[in-house]
Amino acid sequence: MKTDTKSATATRLNPRLLAVEAVVRVTRDKLPLALADEADLLQPRDRALAFEIAFGTMRYLSLLDAILTSCIARPIANKRHFLRGVLRTALYQARYMRVPDRAAVHEAVEMLKFSPEKAHCSFVNAVLRKAVKVDSGKIVSRLKDKTEALALQYSHPGWLVSGWLAKESRQRVVERLRANNTQPTLTLRTNTLKIERTALLKALESYDAIAAPNTPDAILLPSGGGVEGLPGFAEGWFSVQDQAAQWVSRFLQPCAGEYILDACAAPGGKTAHLSALANGKINIVAVEKYPSRIKRLADNLKRLQIPTVTIRQGEVGPDTILASEMFDKILLDAPCSGTGIIRRHPEIKWRRRAKDIAELIKEQSAILVAIAKILRPGGVLIYATCSVESGENEIQVANFLANHPDWRREPISKKRDFVPEELLTLNGDFLVEPGQLDMDGFYAARLLRVR
Repeated sequence: MKTDTKSATATRLNPRLLAVEAVVRVTRDKLPLALADEADLLQPRDRALAFEIAFGTMRYLSLLDAILTSCIARPIANKRHFLRGVLRTALYQARYMRVPDRAAVHEAVEMLKFSPEKAHCSFVNAVLRKAVKVDSGKIVSRLKDKTEALALQYSHPGWLVSGWLAKESRQRVVERLRANNTQPTLTLRTNTLKIERTALLKALESYDAIAAPNTPDAILLPSGGGVEGLPGFAEGWFSVQDQAAQWVSRFLQPCAGEYILDACAAPGGKTAHLSALANGKINIVAVEKYPSRIKRLADNLKRLQIPTVTIRQGEVGPDTILASEMFDKILLDAPCSGTGIIRRHPEIKWRRRAKDIAELIKEQSAILVAIAKILRPGGVLIYATCSVESGENEIQVANFLANHPDWRREPISKKRDFVPEELLTLNGDFLVEPGQLDMDGFYAARLLRVR
């Protein structure tokens, strides 16, 4: 985003500006939601402020826009991305944070003074003064379509809510919508190759760390915040990983001496966990399709000091970079819509389209069929997604088994896997609703190649 010299020196490290820019990168450029690198130079409190503004704005984006629209005589030109970002983030602060209305308006106007949109200071001041007083409930109640009203009330795209209502009860959909708009607990996985959970809890005692009651090796940090400054980060004592994701690697039950494929490995959390579960005595091939993600994968494995991992970039499958390989076990955390992790990545709501899910289902099926050929008879494959869409989950697995008679489901169970029973389906799959037991939405099935 272009700024003049005075802006660069006076406001470059303004947390509110960094939040606006993060929001604009999503709405204008369709990029994932993330703060710019400059955020690392902020004090922890200011970085947390920028993070909350950016992520909170994306959670309530459509409702904020509806409120702002009700206060504007004519639509804002499409090219005014920065102006729209300032309005959205300021209104979020006034409505959902402990920021007085006057302060939120003042900070927004001050930000504009040193930007190319400085001519709109009076406009922003007037619009926000009206917007902070709007009753959003009245805007929602005016909508005659109940699905449209529900989508706006919880700030989700209509197509997504409509799709959920077609398959789930209204109560369950409302619970999902509410969970998606909550701030999740920061969750760590203890790297047991380096330290035990009790010792890590002791090191993090001053950060109010607690042991997760439902997941071995998981630690919860209710206060959230950045992790780079936590004790043990540089030493590789832990990684950031939701509880649901931590269960997925456990279902593979890796054993010493096995040759294991992590088929879609970046950023490396599950690769590292597989190694830890086998005390570092397995050989893992970690494959990542996208070159841009390889460095992050390698950096994470290096920090965690994970042994015997071979990283390969490219497509998985018998006719690609794994043509001559056969594996004892395979973990496929498949590319998916991400609808189970909206509470951590609220931009997913606005970046996804209905057609994306249909395309992802085809991609998942192709990958699953391909890697099935490079698993040894008697081997186990875990198919997992961070999606709540049945087409990507239960239906995907059912279709695969129907077309592969040499395969069968090997049920995940409380007795064998020690997983909470409420997270299991009647078929023995792992299925978590967003927010259930303070976990992300997730799905996993364990499949066995019989011959």
